[in-house]
Amino acid sequence: MQQSPPLGAGPMFADEFAANGFEVRTDLGQHFLRSPETALRLLERAEIPNGASVLEVGAGLGTLSATIASAGHRIWAVEKDGRLRPHLEQRLGAFGDSARITIDDVRQIDLDQGLAAGSTLVSIMPFAPKLATALVRHVFCSPRLVRGLVVLPSLGAEQLAADSASGLRVEEVDGIARGDFYPPAPTVLRVVAIERTGPCSK
Repeated sequence: MQQSPPLGAGPMFADEFAANGFEVRTDLGQHFLRSPETALRLLERAEIPNGASVLEVGAGLGTLSATIASAGHRIWAVEKDGRLRPHLEQRLGAFGDSARITIDDVRQIDLDQGLAAGSTLVSIMPFAPKLATALVRHVFCSPRLVRGLVVLPSLGAEQLAADSASGLRVEEVDGIARGDFYPPAPTVLRVVAIERTGPCSK
């Protein structure tokens, strides 16, 4: 039986979840970012334009979400695992209307209605290459999303870069350690910048 996240006086981080025996969902390729410092580095790499809204797919424990919101950006945090709703509400509640939480599969959401024009994707994708690439292709089919920075398995990054029909330009801009996540990533990871260059293909 999978445990629910323990809730205390304030938001918890990945190592605390691990210490409390939280069971990750391997079917979701679920891994949690351990360090706010790593989240800040990803934010800097994302180079989000002033005033741009941000979509995050797989918000997890909200470490990256809170970093983005703290920098003054509007964030839409989408998370499929309903066990994490109370924790995300704790972590992002202080940002008021600037932080929106949706518990659902992003493929079931009307992104065109929810995203502002010129939005940026900043996301740690599932560490399952096939799922990660499918999610990236799906969200970039919304014309309101124009660029992004994602962490995904190396194989997924290679598949995206090689897919000339995707309408996306994919460029590796950084690496990230497997141990920056709980549980540690099972494969080599890449940090890639993505820009729309043409129409999407699903």
